[in-house]
Amino acid sequence: MSQLNDLTLNVALREESGRYACKKLRSSGRIPIIYYGKDLNKSYSLEEREFRQLMRNSSGTASLFRLRLGDGEDELALIKEMQRHPLTDAILHIDFIQVTRGQQLQTKVPLEMVGEAVGVKMTGGILEVNTNEVEVRCRPSALPSSIEVDITDLDLGDNLQVKDLPEIDGVSFPGDPLQVLVACVASASGRASADDEDIGEGTDIAEGEEGDSSSEEGEVEKTDDSEG
Repeated sequence: MSQLNDLTLNVALREESGRYACKKLRSSGRIPIIYYGKDLNKSYSLEEREFRQLMRNSSGTASLFRLRLGDGEDELALIKEMQRHPLTDAILHIDFIQVTRGQQLQTKVPLEMVGEAVGVKMTGGILEVNTNEVEVRCRPSALPSSIEVDITDLDLGDNLQVKDLPEIDGVSFPGDPLQVLVACVASASGRASADDEDIGEGTDIAEGEEGDSSSEEGEVEKTDDSEG
């Protein structure tokens, strides 16, 4: 389990709202954000360069951020939604949700696959990753930045489920315990070879049946001749 880094963002209160005001902010190198929670809904902005630099050292939207507000107070927050431009991938807007110290929170944390599956290494299987994150519930101080999943012993036909995740002090997994996270399956070529073997066995059986049928017909013809 990787521990959270201290991710502090300096934010400034927005005096203006609306499309034009947001466009003006972006052109000046800032990102408009909304910070909301229980009885809280405020508009701020942050410096895009600072945010991108922090994101490189974080686990993405699963990270717990410390928002340094203009009044000198620090508030904990998680990214609820981040809007990007469909063509340029530029960050257009971010919604942060308030996190109350000492209270349980629920969010998704990225999974980090470690090791090489024996089924891939020894039998030519492939790793099928169904999800790269998992839902967790914990206090803010216990939130992991990522969870390591050891796939070394994963053989062909095996899988790892939520219930197989390592126990982490103060962290629970509220999702379906039988949800498959990753599986080791046969490759396409491996499945094709198996299908060819099945077809070959079926052909041998069919040829054997034809041979038996020919023998029976010959016996019937001989019987007819003898009666004549």
